[in-house]
Amino acid sequence: MSLQVITFHPSFPRFKLHLRSKVGAGQSVGSDLPPLPLNKTVVDVFGDFLRYLFECASSYIQDTHANGPDLWNSVKSHIDFVLSHPNGWEGTQQSEMRRAALLAGLVPDDASGHSRLSFVTEGEASLHFSVQNGLPAGVMKVSRQLRSK
Repeated sequence: MSLQVITFHPSFPRFKLHLRSKVGAGQSVGSDLPPLPLNKTVVDVFGDFLRYLFECASSYIQDTHANGPDLWNSVKSHIDFVLSHPNGWEGTQQSEMRRAALLAGLVPDDASGHSRLSFVTEGEASLHFSVQNGLPAGVMKVSRQLRSK
């Protein structure tokens, strides 16, 4: 049995668009998407990608923090994961993303594991980031109508 090694090039994460709906707005996307690796589904590739990110985070924490291995072992089974997806994606795409997270081993396939996995639209994630980190100066301007009230 040979293993297929996938190298994640910066443009390769577009693979997630293979999850899109094939009807409505999703019809216009597709012809320019790179093909998936041979004998891999989009869920397999997404699972591999999530596993890769999880392993990188694990290595970073263990290698750079004081008592890193002990720290990692104390949190690795209690991490809550929030996966973002394009606005408009619904149950079908979220179900496939959940399957990928399970394949990656991020959470166990039981009620407690499923409760540690949440989804957020990319628009909502951007809003949370902006609220948490502040908006750049000049992004929001008060109109004259609001000033006079």
